[in-house]
Amino acid sequence: MPADDRAGAHPPGAPVAVGPADATPEPAIDQLTVLVAGGTEVAAGAGVDLGHGFTSARLAGAPGDRRDAVLAALRFLSMQNADRLGDRGAVLVSLFGLSATKRVGAAANEAIAEERWAALQLASAVSDLLGPEQLEQVLGLRAPEGTDPFPRGAASTLADHLSRVLTRYQRPRRLALITSLWQQVCAQLLNRQRLARLPTTQTTADHLERLRERHQQHFDEPIVRMVTRAAIGTPTLASAARWRPPSYWPAKELGRLLHDAIAATALLRFARTMSDEGLPTAARRHRDELVAANACLTKAERSAAAWRSKEAYEHPARPGRYVHDLLQPLRPDRGITRNTETYVQERVGLARNYGVVVLDAISELLERENGQPLHDSWDNCKPWQATRLRAWRAATGFRRSPNGWEQPPLPDAHAEGPKETLAQRLTEAPAADPATLETPHDLLWYADLADALAPFYGNETATVRHARPGPELSYNPPAPRPEPNEDSVPLAAAATAQLVAFGASPPQRCRSWAELAEGVSSDATVAEASTGTFPIPPELSNVDKETVPETALRIELGRDPRQLAEWSSYMGNCIGESWYADQAHKGQCVLMALRDDDRIVANLDIRRRTSGWQVHELRARFNDTVAPELEEQVGRWVRSLTPKPPTPEPAPPEPRVRSRDGASHRSTDGRLPTALVRALTAEVDRTLAESRTTTARQTYATLARGLAPHADFDPTAAVVALKRLDPTEHVDLLRRALATDLDVPALWRATGVRPLAAAVARLDPAVQEHDRLTTLTEEAPLPRTLRALVRRPEIAPAYAMDVAARATRRAMGKLAGDDTLARAVARHPSPELVCALIIRTTCAPTANSAPLTPPGTTSVPGFPTTDLLDEQGPWQQALPAAADLGAQVESFNQHLSEHGLLAPAALLRKDGWPALWQRAHR
Repeated sequence: MPADDRAGAHPPGAPVAVGPADATPEPAIDQLTVLVAGGTEVAAGAGVDLGHGFTSARLAGAPGDRRDAVLAALRFLSMQNADRLGDRGAVLVSLFGLSATKRVGAAANEAIAEERWAALQLASAVSDLLGPEQLEQVLGLRAPEGTDPFPRGAASTLADHLSRVLTRYQRPRRLALITSLWQQVCAQLLNRQRLARLPTTQTTADHLERLRERHQQHFDEPIVRMVTRAAIGTPTLASAARWRPPSYWPAKELGRLLHDAIAATALLRFARTMSDEGLPTAARRHRDELVAANACLTKAERSAAAWRSKEAYEHPARPGRYVHDLLQPLRPDRGITRNTETYVQERVGLARNYGVVVLDAISELLERENGQPLHDSWDNCKPWQATRLRAWRAATGFRRSPNGWEQPPLPDAHAEGPKETLAQRLTEAPAADPATLETPHDLLWYADLADALAPFYGNETATVRHARPGPELSYNPPAPRPEPNEDSVPLAAAATAQLVAFGASPPQRCRSWAELAEGVSSDATVAEASTGTFPIPPELSNVDKETVPETALRIELGRDPRQLAEWSSYMGNCIGESWYADQAHKGQCVLMALRDDDRIVANLDIRRRTSGWQVHELRARFNDTVAPELEEQVGRWVRSLTPKPPTPEPAPPEPRVRSRDGASHRSTDGRLPTALVRALTAEVDRTLAESRTTTARQTYATLARGLAPHADFDPTAAVVALKRLDPTEHVDLLRRALATDLDVPALWRATGVRPLAAAVARLDPAVQEHDRLTTLTEEAPLPRTLRALVRRPEIAPAYAMDVAARATRRAMGKLAGDDTLARAVARHPSPELVCALIIRTTCAPTANSAPLTPPGTTSVPGFPTTDLLDEQGPWQQALPAAADLGAQVESFNQHLSEHGLLAPAALLRKDGWPALWQRAHR
């Protein structure tokens, strides 16, 4: 019997419970539902014992093989319940085939006990390529803490991909390449983790403008003094307007900023190494850089940068001052103490802010000069020079290749100033040391600063576009929304395997996976040339870059094998295989990618039939199914590509619905206006991107673990799982979570995050009235148009969070009389939660309620003192939250007059109300 037999016909691969015809199926169905929720539908195919004579299974048509099912089930059941899969030997054979020896089984058990699922999945995928001894080594692989090299994807698919790539190598070489693949992905994940951690080591940007003001004032002081001396006293506006700085002044100012850029770059590089590898490593590795950067400022300049008035920002005006401060405590002959670490971190924590301030100052100066030539420096016999730049290069070398630096140099009025780019000068003198040919005019030091800033904004390097007067640099370039699991073993293997499927040959000799992938990629060009581009039927030639009707998805036509390989490497599916390319080359199908912004949401294969074009296959990432609504929308669009016979003239349209101000808002077919949907989608994107929304999702993921104790829910999936629970299941889940010391304040804050409600509130009030749009924020049934709206992929996540938040608070309200909840709140009280829970108890007293105030009084004792009727006080402010808990707040005043304020007795514990209220305000 299927897990949910109320849906009628079931799709291929649906999970079912198989057992005796005369047995009661309901307990087994409950177990199957929990299994599917915790281990995905794939786990049902492992034949898990559901009790009462029933086992799990799947209907025909399920993708993957038994190893995928067993792996999913093991992840759900863990070692304690692995016996529900049946004979241990049979389970090992399903995972590792003929390599399932006792030692392999012991290594697998160790991996399961330590929850190293990525190593277990990889070992199962490569079991046909390696011998038992080598398989033990794969099972022993460990990923860096906090990373998952195999977050999604099927072991059977990975086995096919790796077999295609590695079959021609001997087993020892296969093991080396598989290990290299694992290490490469782990290194990428670790680097991403480090980049994510890096901004937390820095002072926040709240005081960035104060530092900018401090730097600018210090930067302007020399020229202000010159104007004052030229005017012989306080300059007037007219005298300042007539004054012209000396010809060497632009070069002098830019030279000062060059020294600031070197110092900021040194601080930024030091800060990154310190975050990644610790202070001792940073001190040892960057000693020479700090010494070279320190030489950019004289003692007098450092003192001037540190001096400040009482009102000025407390940090020095120039980063070189803090570079100097680091050298003394970090001498090689001195030990590093905790006080040293604190001292260094206080200064290095300003690196990002100094970098931003100096980079912006350089950009403004270059724009102000607007390509005007730099005049002679104070040494009239030479063009502009920066003597410290060459010493800096001697200590640090080049991070960007000078041979590719094509930035036009700044013009210099001196005849000997550089005219060609640094790359051109190096081409003419290939044997020369690049540091001797570099000049400050090249602005490569300017790009070095942007590159050093980029990791603090999640990028390895800055983007550079060569332009005049200076390069356009971006250390924080706009990027598509990050996709989780971008770096993984299945995706890396898929990218290479698809090119091999086109005919590319892996190199005969390669020491690492990177060399193998590079060799395959370079050979793929030859394979691509033999396949050619795909023919596109005339009726489809104009759909490229168009939008699928009723959706926001943009169509991208597949035109050549390389494009399919790129799709497949991102999607982790099989569209890059040669079979698809052959079919498309013969004109038997048309392949497409459906994109949302820069991400591929699904791949589409359509084919011409007698009745017209039909969807042959529509798959999401990792061959997942797409949402039923999207499948229906795409199907309607594909069928519409066939010319249809003329239809009768439509009936005259009904009048458009108008809002109060008379503006038309609704189309005749009942759909919401495109402008409204677009505005709401934009606001939803903003709320979903907020940090508090991310934190709330993580809290829901923690709560959802109660559905499957050994599963690790993706935060988005956790929200959906909670949304689908009925009220009784919510209460049971919350009760179980409270028993495991749930962080109740964090859950309360999470349930206060309502992304869809916040998005609706940001819309124009007139728009909110359209088709009862505010109904989205309430419990009321939704109109048809709004039901369609919340199923849209861009709106659904926010709607799910709102529903989960309201359902969780209702569950908390049902547990208001439960001592478990009261004790959990008492351990970590917050004012709003305490007030809401007490209001809920006052409106619905229980046997274990304790009075806080006499009937008819409004003053509540404790510190701080509060009044129950104060509109700005905590009690009145908590009424909406109490309503979320199920309190009939409209009767609150009546209950106060009848029996006073009541609280759960367990909430007060031994120390009583005053101590609880005081703790809530700490």
